[in-house]
Amino acid sequence: MFALGIRYLNGWAMATHPTKREMPEWPPHPDRVFMALAAAHFETEGDENERHALEWLQSLPAPALAATEAYYRDIVTSYVPVNDTEISRPKKDSPTALAKRIGAFDSISTMKAAKDKGLALMPEHRSRQARPFPVAIPQPMDNVPGSDPLPAQVYLTWEKAEPSPDHQQALISLCTKVVSIGHSASLVQVWVEPSPPPANLVPFENAAGKHRLRVTSGGRLEHLESRFRAGLRPASSRWQSYAESHADVPAASNPQSIFDANILVLRKIAGQVLGLESTLQICQALRNTIMKTYPVQPPPEWVSGHERDGSPLRRPHLAFMPLPHVGHDHADGHLLGVAIAVPRDVPPEEQKDLGRVLFDKNGEPAQLNLVMGRTGAWTIELCDGDEPREALQASTWIGKRGTANATAAAKCWATVTPIVLDRYPKSPLEAEATVAASCQRIGLPRPNKVVVSSCSLFAGVPPAGRFAPIISKKNSSRYHVHAVLQFGETVTGPVLLGAGRYRGYGLCRPRNQGGEP
Repeated sequence: MFALGIRYLNGWAMATHPTKREMPEWPPHPDRVFMALAAAHFETEGDENERHALEWLQSLPAPALAATEAYYRDIVTSYVPVNDTEISRPKKDSPTALAKRIGAFDSISTMKAAKDKGLALMPEHRSRQARPFPVAIPQPMDNVPGSDPLPAQVYLTWEKAEPSPDHQQALISLCTKVVSIGHSASLVQVWVEPSPPPANLVPFENAAGKHRLRVTSGGRLEHLESRFRAGLRPASSRWQSYAESHADVPAASNPQSIFDANILVLRKIAGQVLGLESTLQICQALRNTIMKTYPVQPPPEWVSGHERDGSPLRRPHLAFMPLPHVGHDHADGHLLGVAIAVPRDVPPEEQKDLGRVLFDKNGEPAQLNLVMGRTGAWTIELCDGDEPREALQASTWIGKRGTANATAAAKCWATVTPIVLDRYPKSPLEAEATVAASCQRIGLPRPNKVVVSSCSLFAGVPPAGRFAPIISKKNSSRYHVHAVLQFGETVTGPVLLGAGRYRGYGLCRPRNQGGEP
């Protein structure tokens, strides 16, 4: 095993996320750590042993990480001087044109202009450019029970790597030369750690990872060196999905639905403004796009929701969720994106083809086009886990809070889209019993209390009657209602209930998380 420890000496990390200039990068991407090691090697004219050690390090697979959650400092735009400027060189002129230009300096105005250009080289006269300087402030990491928590530490661990003594010694020496990771003000201490804590973020081979981090691959050192000599910025490295490791959490800590908690969140990057009433259209358009672009045709049953003979699949399959802006005083219910919930019983190796739909050949999020007829069209892409908007955070819909290893904790849930009942209820009590039974149908315990209503508890959610009805086989409209559910114990989402649960209806959200009335 080989591991690196990183301590942020200021208690915070300043590094710009590679895809969003206004967002900090946290946890630090493994490739950023590698680039810091490479920079220390080149800046100190390191020896061949250091270079060989870096070449060995870049050949390793993606490391696991031990890192706490972080909150982001509010962005305050600063205006800083631009880099050094210079007076442009005059073009080669003919002798006649050159004589005219020399003669022009006899005028006072021309001499003043030349003086102004010279003063512009001074720092106090340079123009200012807006810079956000995003900062992540990590939560303390518990080290030994009863001892003080360690401030802002991260560990990168390669479980199966065994460095040679020369590589080990060279990396120990190289770590002492690293003074910052990210911005030059983000001071760090880096060391080779013999006993790292258990990782809570591990490389994940399918699309349902919580984070997507840049990792190093073979040839990276040579690429960095050649780009520097050419005066160019380095190109982005390979992206890797990471999922949470719950090895230290009991398997039965919380009841969980049939859907995996690692939902795939896709944000809208272009298209019309749509309200929550468009749930059926947007979810159907997403399903159609996945069916058409799936690399294996016909798609497997857990993707299509149908048996090979075309009959409805009785086992769990992909479910699609709208992601609206709701639960706040000024919420209007407009959709910010959509999400995909994968059944928990689908093996990870079978999900790789879904990842090929959501990522392009370079590992970047693929842009998917959703066509909804007269409703409009959207372009969406997969979020990387650092999206600041609450509706586009997976934790909003699974009941998760706290650090990366914390389990979900929510007992009270309320609907964001109405629950479609299997049959028309004769009374509110019958509707409540039907909703309670639908919880058991997705693997959750029967709630202690259910209250149905035509309206949701969350601000910005339209009444149930404004949602388009789902038509039954008998060509009649199914009855749908909003509801509040109180469980006797905490449960893990996503919670999708009723006959429309695979099409965006019956979506619930924890009432005791952001947006509680």
